[in-house]
Amino acid sequence: MCKGSRLSSRPVSCAIDFVKSNSHLRIGLVDADLIDHGTRHPNLVLLKLSGYFKARGHSVELIEAFEAVPDYDIVFISCVFTFTNIPEGLLALPNVVYGGTGFYEDGGENLPDEVEHFHPDYSLYQSFVEKQLASGRRRSQYADYLDYSIGFTTRGCFRKCSFCVNQKYDHAFKHSPVSEFLDEDRPYIYLWDDNFFAFPGWREILDELRETGKPFQFRQGLDVRLMTDAKAKALSGCRYHGDYIFAFDHIEDRELIERKLRIWRTWSDKGTRLYVLSGYDSQDAQDIANVFERISILMKYGCLPYIMRYEKYKESPLRGLYVTIARWCNQPQFFKKKSFREFCEANQALHKTKGTLCSAYAAMTSFEQEYPEIAKRYFDLKFEERNMLRWYGRQFIGAPSKDVDDIQRNAWARFATGESSTEEVLAAYYAKNLDIVWLASAGEMSSGGGLSKELFSLLREASLRQVFHAVCSLQPCELITAANIPQFSNLEALDAAVRILTLIGEPLTFEKLGIYLTGDRGKKATANIKFGENHGKLATLLDLADVKGERRGIEIVASPFSELYCDLPDDEKQNMLAKLCFRIPVIRELLCDAAKADDGEPVYIEDYLRPLSDSTKKRRAPNVAGLLRLIDGQCGTEDRALSVAISRIGRR
Repeated sequence: MCKGSRLSSRPVSCAIDFVKSNSHLRIGLVDADLIDHGTRHPNLVLLKLSGYFKARGHSVELIEAFEAVPDYDIVFISCVFTFTNIPEGLLALPNVVYGGTGFYEDGGENLPDEVEHFHPDYSLYQSFVEKQLASGRRRSQYADYLDYSIGFTTRGCFRKCSFCVNQKYDHAFKHSPVSEFLDEDRPYIYLWDDNFFAFPGWREILDELRETGKPFQFRQGLDVRLMTDAKAKALSGCRYHGDYIFAFDHIEDRELIERKLRIWRTWSDKGTRLYVLSGYDSQDAQDIANVFERISILMKYGCLPYIMRYEKYKESPLRGLYVTIARWCNQPQFFKKKSFREFCEANQALHKTKGTLCSAYAAMTSFEQEYPEIAKRYFDLKFEERNMLRWYGRQFIGAPSKDVDDIQRNAWARFATGESSTEEVLAAYYAKNLDIVWLASAGEMSSGGGLSKELFSLLREASLRQVFHAVCSLQPCELITAANIPQFSNLEALDAAVRILTLIGEPLTFEKLGIYLTGDRGKKATANIKFGENHGKLATLLDLADVKGERRGIEIVASPFSELYCDLPDDEKQNMLAKLCFRIPVIRELLCDAAKADDGEPVYIEDYLRPLSDSTKKRRAPNVAGLLRLIDGQCGTEDRALSVAISRIGRR
């Protein structure tokens, strides 16, 4: 029980009762994290306290220095981080009340409902921010204070992760409507929900957020392990602000995380970031390998890792490497362009003390000397080469990763020795595990050209029925992405593109290919680029070309199949194109699903163009339909199952 004006540090409710029973108090609010080391976002508890107290007529101020605490009638100190330093004796002052995860593992006593559900006072930090801006700081540094409505729509999590401070509740439940913390004058919303998708009513809350008309984001991340098609569809269709954030804490979750990322990437190719916990289970070479393996997986799905270092990493002899990995990953401008090795080498090149090694390069070389196999597997991986969202018809751009290289080598060795049956060869080819570009670049495969011809001949002789059966026997092995959904003007231009690439024999930019195809140098560069890009990419999807380079430096070149295709009679070209169409993920998935559909149950093309906007779907759907007609036109009597599948596919 509280007696008199002396307030205990523990019972927040008692302190609130004291404020309610008095008038015209001078109340101070302390964001301890802000004073000690600075934060990028306001303290939500303090915003609510400020709003509640001001509504009752009290004078409320944000205290910006610990020395001012004794000057107030009552002071509420909130602290989020355990490492925040607070002056000795401050918490013992009779006018001080404190709480938060920086003081208590569970955050301490909850605010009374009347305060917890009070509208935040977003003006609390105004004076502080104005001073920072006046001193020359960039406004963007204080966007969280100025541009966002902040709150929880749900609270709680069932996971009970040992490293997480969120242990108070064992389930997710509705906390507040969006209107409770919405400021109509602020352009964005961010949410602190503990595990949003664990709440059964998540869909209704997304509807609430949509109705505001404001872009929003979940700051604590979303649990990707709970991802479903329904959740991915709903979330990807929202006005989301910034990168989507998930987490990949443990390598043991690899299969589950990959499965869920496949679902997510089926619906969205937008910026996605995952927290990667490091130094928690151990702080040794195995943990480093586990971190890199998770990074490698995220590269594959076009996701950015954000390295979260558990405090025990500081005790590890590999501390320098942990720091360097975090610096590389947590700066996207470096991570997207450079391998880990290239990042360390770039740091060394800028090192000013001649004859010595910078910390990054020293950490890398020291680890590589002791653990060469781990370094060999991971240090040269590059985001742009491993990112499947950019794949145009094969499992790599540039140099394949070690795991892809191993798969290709084994598959081609079995093909070369005749160990694989026709059915196995077809399955391997359409799974992209027999890649003619890899074969052509593999130095030890001296008979590469011969093997390419053998594979082409096998495809030529195979029936559509055999190809269809092989494809339907595969597990989904390639995602439908914006990059691999075809867009083209006509198949005549495709045929011309393959012939031009074959005759030139050198890589062409999309613009040059477009000029060759149209014969019109007077067109706007963008028009020629787009025409060349559309038909060059289609040729690549069909394995009749290959894409080289990165983003702005992309070029298109003939593949080992190009000349073989050009030498075919026209009727056989159509038949070969029909078979090669099965390499395109959307074609493959449509046909396999249609084959399994109940009689009379339609399958719609637009439903499979999930990563695209509605307007883009309208442009791409006719192209997909055109390729299906091409396949149907090559079907014979033995291909009835395929013809029936095609007949079930329609347009919305």
